[in-house]
Amino acid sequence: MKDLYIKFTQTIVDWFRYDLQLHMLWSFLFSMLGLIWFPLVFTGLIVTVIKELLDHWVKGHWSWDDFVFGVVGNAIALVLLQIT
Repeated sequence: MKDLYIKFTQTIVDWFRYDLQLHMLWSFLFSMLGLIWFPLVFTGLIVTVIKELLDHWVKGHWSWDDFVFGVVGNAIALVLLQIT
């Protein structure tokens, strides 16, 4: 079982880098603030766009991977909030 777990986690890390996982997590967590007040559900998407605009301003490029994973995190939160 331990070998299967190690193989599974290594596969996840190989496919989805830590920084992409972090973008998804932050967007998800900010979006889950919609539990407190529903309009806050859009904060994950807003933070993702602001972060990418700042990266574009500082680094001179837009990271579509970061943006897509942020949107996915927001979408997961939306789905979970609709279920609850």
